[in-house]
Amino acid sequence: MELLALLSSRDDVVVPNVKGALKQYTVYPLKTVEELEDLYSNIPLNLLLIDTSSHRLSSVENFLNRLDQDRVVLITPEKLDRYTKDNLPKSVFDSINAEAIRTELPLIVERALERHRFKNELRLLKQSRDVMPPMQMNVINRPEVEVFTNRYDSVPSGRYIHEKVIVNFAKMLTASFDMKKLFNHFIDSVMEIARVSRMSIMLREREIFRIKAQYGLDPYLAENIHLTKDSSLAVWLAKTGRIMNRPVNFFDSESVNVKNEMEILQCVVSFPMIHKGKLIGIFNIDSKVTEESFYREELEIIFVLCNYLAAAVKDIDLYNHMWYQKEFTNNIISSMSSGLIAIDRNEKITVFNQQASEILDLRSSDVIGSDLRALPSPLGDILYETMETGNSYRRHEVVIHPNKLPLGINSYRLLDEEQKPAGAGIIFTDLSDSKKLEDQNRTAEKLKAVNDLMSKIAHEIRNPLTSIQTYIQLLNEKRTDDDLQNFYTATVSHSISRLDNLIDKLITFSSTQNYNFSKENISDIIIEAVAYISRNLPATHKISQTPIDKLFFVNADKKQIVKAMYYVIQNIVDRTSDGALITVGAKAFIRDIFAVEISISYEGEKSGPQEIAKPLLDIDNLGTELNIPISQKIIEGHNGTLTITSDNGVQSFMIKLPVLDRRGSTISYQGGHFAEP
Repeated sequence: MELLALLSSRDDVVVPNVKGALKQYTVYPLKTVEELEDLYSNIPLNLLLIDTSSHRLSSVENFLNRLDQDRVVLITPEKLDRYTKDNLPKSVFDSINAEAIRTELPLIVERALERHRFKNELRLLKQSRDVMPPMQMNVINRPEVEVFTNRYDSVPSGRYIHEKVIVNFAKMLTASFDMKKLFNHFIDSVMEIARVSRMSIMLREREIFRIKAQYGLDPYLAENIHLTKDSSLAVWLAKTGRIMNRPVNFFDSESVNVKNEMEILQCVVSFPMIHKGKLIGIFNIDSKVTEESFYREELEIIFVLCNYLAAAVKDIDLYNHMWYQKEFTNNIISSMSSGLIAIDRNEKITVFNQQASEILDLRSSDVIGSDLRALPSPLGDILYETMETGNSYRRHEVVIHPNKLPLGINSYRLLDEEQKPAGAGIIFTDLSDSKKLEDQNRTAEKLKAVNDLMSKIAHEIRNPLTSIQTYIQLLNEKRTDDDLQNFYTATVSHSISRLDNLIDKLITFSSTQNYNFSKENISDIIIEAVAYISRNLPATHKISQTPIDKLFFVNADKKQIVKAMYYVIQNIVDRTSDGALITVGAKAFIRDIFAVEISISYEGEKSGPQEIAKPLLDIDNLGTELNIPISQKIIEGHNGTLTITSDNGVQSFMIKLPVLDRRGSTISYQGGHFAEP
């Protein structure tokens, strides 16, 4: 740890440039020579940097002459000539132009510090030749103390006071998680044991030990000086776990470095702060204000307090980490756009965020801590099921009673460290707006379909009426051509038939039908439908019927079922080429009910469910486009279904109708057996 002093009043240029160039060192900026002399007399400075632009060389010459050799680097406004350099005081190691601070100053400082290290090595070599006893290592058990000068005696009195200090400090550890209060209480406790002039608490932050609390130190030094984890003092304390007294006699570079580091820290004793075998901090104290020696018991008590302090620091770090994690989680939960609810294994609500409160119109303070039954149905049931069975819901929609509030829900199970159920949670969103938007879209689609339908109806009706009007006018001219008159009559008749057919379809499609139900044989219905269709089928298409070998009865309006089959076949004719064969058949179908399935099959263009789901796609062919919707409406009015299937190029319209028993009731099929009506 190297401490450099910078004498300069140019805070805008020189000071920031020097600090930027010497980031690896601690640089103490000073404005006056008096401040520099005071600092130098109290703290061992490795190197002095003097800005001659703000302080003339003549004003500091007396001070420079009192310094050791090679202790100063001058920062000059311009490069010095050789003559001026040769006449500088011996304490000046080198000079540098102010414009070259960023580029050249780090190299000059490193060379100067290297020369100091070399001189220290030479001094150690000379000392090793002297006939001096080696450094005395007197070990005092519990704690072990490195003693370089003398032996510590036991404290003559005050044991009760010291025990009281330990008890009070131990109580403080369990009562507060405030690091600043802890440090202040620790310093006060040490002061009750031994009145020292200075002390500092250093904690490790990654690779560096920094001062976190101090008494009697220069504030700037306390804020800026630090020890690396590889510094001699830190390495020795981490390795031995013993108290270090500042060396007086030394014979190696490590002891020299320890002495220098402790002098910069302005301490005579350093205590390790050990937690789980690792050095997490260093506590330093200077001499007593009375200049008396420390008693052994005083050091032992301070050592014990340091161990307590180390444990407390780690506990507070853990507490703060958990607190920040909790705050971070709470901030995320509270800022979520979705509602969040969680329960523990005791079925108590532990989380109920702000969005959940707004969606469900419940106050968090009223819900948290209460039983899950306090939640509106079915939220509590979902949470319980998820916790007990592990069954998670994904993109599940529910309706909350009694307000019929639609929610989209995802649930998840909470597990403890042993992978056992510890609770459950749900994340949900209010679907009210999306449901309203869907309803609006559906309404808009319906309105558009109705508008298109009305437009096409007007067009479809206008065309035949125009033809009728034209030909009636021609008939009134009393033409004698019989063939032409027959043509006019046939055209008018066809137009009227077309109008009648279209109006019939529109009435069937748009109005509620009153069906004349009766018990009908399905074979009779198919025979009558095929006969009717054959009479009206174009010559380009053919129809056949597959025989039915069993007797099935259905509750139906025969005329309407025939009409539904006719419209389906009309749709097939419109979408198939000439020569297509249409086959009509029937068979039994058993699922939830016993039903008969009428199939109308053909080979041709593939149809799909959209043909039923989205009618009126082609407004230019309104009559054709109404066929399937009308058929579906008629069949659904008979409690049946109309579906479309495809198999190996064969397309089929499937009409399913419930079968009646001999008493005229629908036959149910449950659990593999026919149920009694």
